[in-house]
Amino acid sequence: MSNRKNKLQKICNDIFALNPNIRFAGIVNKMGTLVAGGMRQSIKPMENEVDSSKLYLESALRSEMRKDFDKEFGKTIYSFSEREKIKIASFPLHNDNLLRVSIEKQEKSHEKIIENTLKIIRDFTTQDSS
Repeated sequence: MSNRKNKLQKICNDIFALNPNIRFAGIVNKMGTLVAGGMRQSIKPMENEVDSSKLYLESALRSEMRKDFDKEFGKTIYSFSEREKIKIASFPLHNDNLLRVSIEKQEKSHEKIIENTLKIIRDFTTQDSS
């Protein structure tokens, strides 16, 4: 495993350590391919593998499309959606990758998870640029 992939995997592992209600922590490249992380080991995905690939691609496209408005609104820090069965947060990374985190619906402190995820990303970005 490359040093870069190890660093990306460490981000995912650090996020899983934040809260047991985090279902998924994965990094998707701009082509929609999962390059690190995945489902928590004891959790079964809600969607099948084909649909997972579609979700990754959709996330990557949406993240890229948001960049069209960076001049007007500034860069996206994160996006969050709450669905009937799950909560999902996406965090653009400085290297055109996208961090996706899914959280169990019943988790009340998703704001804290987001805040701590942003700290992990900041730490990673600081280490990566030095």
